[in-house]
Amino acid sequence: MKTPFAEVDLLFRTPENHVLMVEVKTANIEDFQAHRITLRQKKRLMRALLFLAEKLESLVEVHWAFVTKEGGVTIIENVSG
Repeated sequence: MKTPFAEVDLLFRTPENHVLMVEVKTANIEDFQAHRITLRQKKRLMRALLFLAEKLESLVEVHWAFVTKEGGVTIIENVSG
């Protein structure tokens, strides 16, 4: 979904009626994952979070999903605080 601030990779509605924004990145080295999302991207995602929270009238959480070329997935939950 596109917002005025960032393109959101995945959006989900939870059973509690919250919204999960998921930013998906490829990463092959676990230690490298923290550097795959830049400060600029983090700021754009936070602006998108605020936009979606107001538009959808819902609590919005941001999760990061790091996917390896082998298909492994690491999820970092609720990076929005």
